[in-house]
Amino acid sequence: MRWRFREGRRINLPRTATAGKASGRAEEANGSMQASGAQDGPSSRGRLASIDAFRGFTIFLMVLVIAVAGYPRLPHEMSWFGSLPVSTWKHADTGWETFVERKKAEGLSLAQIERLPEAARKKVGCTLTDLVAPFFVFIVGVCIPLSRSRRGAQWWRHVLTRTAGLIAAGVLYISLVLGLSWWWGILQAIGVAYLMGAASLKLSGRWRWAAVPAVLLLHALMSRFTGWWLGFGDTPEPFWTIANPLGDPLKPLRVHCLPWVSISYGAIAMTGVLLGEAVATGDHLRVVRRGLLLGLLCAGAGLAVHQAGLATGQYDLCFNKPDVTASYALFTSGVAALTFLAFYWVVDVRGLRGWTAPLNVLGTNALLAYFMQVIMRLAFRALGIEPFFRAAPDGSVRMWAGLWDSPLWQRFLLDRSGYTGLLWGLIWTGCLWLIVRWCNRRGIFWKL
Repeated sequence: MRWRFREGRRINLPRTATAGKASGRAEEANGSMQASGAQDGPSSRGRLASIDAFRGFTIFLMVLVIAVAGYPRLPHEMSWFGSLPVSTWKHADTGWETFVERKKAEGLSLAQIERLPEAARKKVGCTLTDLVAPFFVFIVGVCIPLSRSRRGAQWWRHVLTRTAGLIAAGVLYISLVLGLSWWWGILQAIGVAYLMGAASLKLSGRWRWAAVPAVLLLHALMSRFTGWWLGFGDTPEPFWTIANPLGDPLKPLRVHCLPWVSISYGAIAMTGVLLGEAVATGDHLRVVRRGLLLGLLCAGAGLAVHQAGLATGQYDLCFNKPDVTASYALFTSGVAALTFLAFYWVVDVRGLRGWTAPLNVLGTNALLAYFMQVIMRLAFRALGIEPFFRAAPDGSVRMWAGLWDSPLWQRFLLDRSGYTGLLWGLIWTGCLWLIVRWCNRRGIFWKL
């Protein structure tokens, strides 16, 4: 991983070239996050504008939902694909936490709550928030064929270096939040997915298509018939960290998903590779056909398996992000393909690029934006600003609220529920956007 600094002003290039040539900073594995592309062929005009826009959209969603994760009673709460009632701005499995709190308030013990029929659906469902990680992984896959065509003989060394870099970056990111340990989080899973997507190009076309369901079938069978596949390190004990050597040494491996469960994300990346092959040709019609085929086939198959699980009570078949179930991987791959296709059609086929400028700020410097969340929080904490973004405002925020005797002002400062909570999430995201834009304008980019 390295920093790239550019001196002086950025050269004024067309939008698609500016994002790529002006920085040279974006490759396909940069947190799913950075990618190289081509407008009319593998390397004919630089970057695909739709890739930066799609990636920027994903980063925007990620920052927003992380910012509001601790806020109560956010809007758009309902059952999402069979989940317990939960806001779409939170992960579906957090509906179980809210359900438990409500039942405890009614006087039930945790043991009683675990025996309720709702307990079987504690991880089931898929919200908008649950699409963020698959979107990251999918765009990694889309960009892999573009990178291979550009790098030639050095490509595999690049793949292995990027994989190791993503895993190391993931360990660093979580260690900055939870303390130093051997964590396994989303960046590590993206590293595995990236490697699997690259390896899929070693297969012939027919076997490349067959590899996706084969990987997901393996994951489904291992999940159902081997307890350790999903249960490894599942303990109420605290994480082992360098500050807590008495914690469980296995638990850090499941902070996002277990290392071997990451193969399901690998299937998402492999699906992205299938679309990326069409994108690399620069043939718009072929991209549209392939995108529609993958989108409808994957989303339809995943939804069918999910509905079958709901109908039969076999909830291990249903959408489940923590376990990255096969139905979840298929469905989110399809949604990602259709969403990317929409970006591709509007931005690269129709040429409507102006509206993507705010998204490109995040999309062209995605790894920096990802890490900036932690850096900005630490800086805001040191400056005394961070309490304004907490779910429960402290005394300093209450003092500010008391400066003006206005219900609207006091609700804005003290209430983090509903649309007010979303507003504060947008303010946080806007602050991060401004910092990343400042870095971009000064040629400060971070890539692996």
